[in-house]
Amino acid sequence: MKSSTRYYILLITAVTLYFAVSKVIFDRVNETSQIIVDELFHIPQGISFCEGNFSYWDPKITTLPGLHLTSAIVGYYFPCNTYNLRFVNLVASCFNLMLFVSILTFIYGSYNERQIKIVLQALSLTILPPLYFFSHVYYTDTLSLLFLLAFSRLCFGHKGKWLILLIGNLSVLMRQTNIVWIAMVLGHKLLDILIRSSRVYGNRYLSKTVMSQRSIIANDVDSSKLKRYYTISDVIVALKFHLSTCFKVPFKFISLSDLYVIIQQLSVLVSFSIFLYVNGSIVIGDKKAHEATIHIPQLLYFLLFYGVFGLPYVLAKFISTTKLIFKNKFNVLLLSIIIGIVVHYNTIVHPYLLADNRHYTFYIWNRWFGKYDYAIYATIPVYVFLLFSLYDNLKDQNCISFLLPYCICLFFALALQKLVEIRYFLVPYIILRLRFVRPSFKVVWFELLWYIAINLVTFYIFFTKEIRWDDFEEVQRIIW
Repeated sequence: MKSSTRYYILLITAVTLYFAVSKVIFDRVNETSQIIVDELFHIPQGISFCEGNFSYWDPKITTLPGLHLTSAIVGYYFPCNTYNLRFVNLVASCFNLMLFVSILTFIYGSYNERQIKIVLQALSLTILPPLYFFSHVYYTDTLSLLFLLAFSRLCFGHKGKWLILLIGNLSVLMRQTNIVWIAMVLGHKLLDILIRSSRVYGNRYLSKTVMSQRSIIANDVDSSKLKRYYTISDVIVALKFHLSTCFKVPFKFISLSDLYVIIQQLSVLVSFSIFLYVNGSIVIGDKKAHEATIHIPQLLYFLLFYGVFGLPYVLAKFISTTKLIFKNKFNVLLLSIIIGIVVHYNTIVHPYLLADNRHYTFYIWNRWFGKYDYAIYATIPVYVFLLFSLYDNLKDQNCISFLLPYCICLFFALALQKLVEIRYFLVPYIILRLRFVRPSFKVVWFELLWYIAINLVTFYIFFTKEIRWDDFEEVQRIIW
């Protein structure tokens, strides 16, 4: 059997199995509850668009109407009810699975003997517990991720003509914060070009050889200075060189395909800037409850997210991470002090976190961080260990051209949010997960089984645990 044939058989089998199992859970979710938390706002809005009424807008909805516009399409073919609105996300999750396979195939190289490993990893990413739950309800997360993955895949392959521009804008239409990750993709490309174009003869910080004014610049590349992964020192060298040459050299290294992609990505950013200027805020409605606030501990909570859902990778690198920590005692001490200052002066508690007992964050906060005065300090060693663990999983697979834009964008995506919301961590974690060093089959299976176990527990809690609110007739349930 040809490798490509085996690949497609595995992919079709995985998608079919995923859909069949998920459809059973999906039907059970719909039987259990007709309104789940923020669906109180989203479903009436979706039904309104589905029925062709575009004049109504619920001021409690903070995102752009991408999700609800898909409902207008549904209305042409199916009844406008909760089941059909939610079903769009289940179908979208199947496309996410296929996109994960495509992206991992691109990362690891085309069809090879490890196709089963690629499909299993894609399946794990699709059933990442918080993401998987929201694939069964009428929330923005699944469709938002779909367009972001499609945008990324198009950028990788430099394909799609103007599809990059279209899909980029659609991903922002699904969720505004996707603009941060579009900016990261652009930043990664520009920084990579900046560094590589500085590796020329005539860069006095690298070589004493003067570049010929008549030669084609491609022949003046100092091949001895080309590397697979670059560090922050390479960025400094590149900036020194390009400042001395007024940034003339990078333009000679940009290919037409690179320029084509960069222009489209910049166009998406310009479109969003216009929206931001007109709207005056990144959110559409409920602006008082979602004001931008410096909240650096969000980055620490993200490390906890990594510790839970990246547990197979934490354990796989446990010994090497421990050795890394002991080799960097001064850095550990310095990080501990910095984190201590951050949690002492910048720990912020949103009223929603304390009031809404339908989310796991409510119980985590009230049974640990909010219950004991020492809890925010006692967790510091965990933060430090997980930070080194994350670095350990990334350091051999990534260079500064990815890590620097990612860290900057991570700050803007998380550290300006006052509310602690697990869904905010999904995209940044998935990006990192795709950048981890190639895992063994043992880690791949562990990850898949770990996610299945978490999903079984969380869906069991959702189906069996009932919460009564005085101002709601319908029973409330616990979700991510």
